[in-house]
Amino acid sequence: MNVNTILLVVALIAFALAAIGFSWRKTDLIAIGLAVWSLSQLIGHLSSLNISTILLILAFVAFVLAAIGWRYRKLNLIAIGLALWVLSLIV
Repeated sequence: MNVNTILLVVALIAFALAAIGFSWRKTDLIAIGLAVWSLSQLIGHLSSLNISTILLILAFVAFVLAAIGWRYRKLNLIAIGLALWVLSLIV
């Protein structure tokens, strides 16, 4: 098993825990799963730094901030991270 597969299994576990309603303090398990999933995609793209990789890094940062419970006014960081991730796929 390589690092990408291990990260995907960790993301699956985080999603499963979120699905059954497990929570711990202010952490968001869906955001943790998305952060780990985007990290597994990011590892393969780090060799070439282009606009798509930069957008994926920004999505990862947004997911990590959402996972630790950081909020800025009424912005949804999970939605921002998903939008950046889709934009990185389009570009």
